[in-house]
Amino acid sequence: MIGRYEHVDLDAAVRPADVIAAAGAWLGAELAPSGFVWVPRSKRLQRQVGTLVHQVHVQAYRGNRAGQAIRIGTMLNVREVALRSWREANLGRVMEPVDDFVCGHLLGYASGRSNGYVYGDAKDGDVDLTDPAQREMRLRAFATMFHEAVLPWFDEASDPERIVGSRAGDYTNNPSALVEWLASRDRPDLVGDYADRYLARTPGAQASFERGTARAEAGVPHKGDIAEGLGWSVARLC
Repeated sequence: MIGRYEHVDLDAAVRPADVIAAAGAWLGAELAPSGFVWVPRSKRLQRQVGTLVHQVHVQAYRGNRAGQAIRIGTMLNVREVALRSWREANLGRVMEPVDDFVCGHLLGYASGRSNGYVYGDAKDGDVDLTDPAQREMRLRAFATMFHEAVLPWFDEASDPERIVGSRAGDYTNNPSALVEWLASRDRPDLVGDYADRYLARTPGAQASFERGTARAEAGVPHKGDIAEGLGWSVARLC
């Protein structure tokens, strides 16, 4: 079900909201063989894979103006309803607020793949829909990239063994959420591996990480940056 914008042709839409809705519907149809559907109210592409939900959020640029500029950005999320339940059962060991988030980051960081892990830039997840004559071509290029790079990203992000060394793990905007997911899957052995990789890839994070560990060991709630939060989570979960 595309929703109330299903009658708007991609090349005929004028208002930014109509263009984005038509583009989302187009992508939903194009990616349907991979299990994705367009959810118009929340402006996202989504599919269910086992207990996990894979999401692509479509975000309008603030400067969008009809006839001048219409661009979208995209964000990837992996979520799991069971993870929310696990967090609710482990209050005091997990970060707040409690939700179902596993990992996520800008789609552009997962957009390119060549000879292994060589990826694109954040802007590679953006699509310029200003010119009606160019819209389908640009969305088709996005869909091709999605099949070649983003679907493998979701595969890695859905596997506890693989997420530790993946682009999803390296670029997620909430490393603590990821280690909570590993713990919920009874894989505390992978939590240490992930923390080691994070610290190796993040110069200067060691001191913050250790502060977080100390706060957890003292029974003090976390407050601080991402590295401190990760240190707190690792200490509480392992």
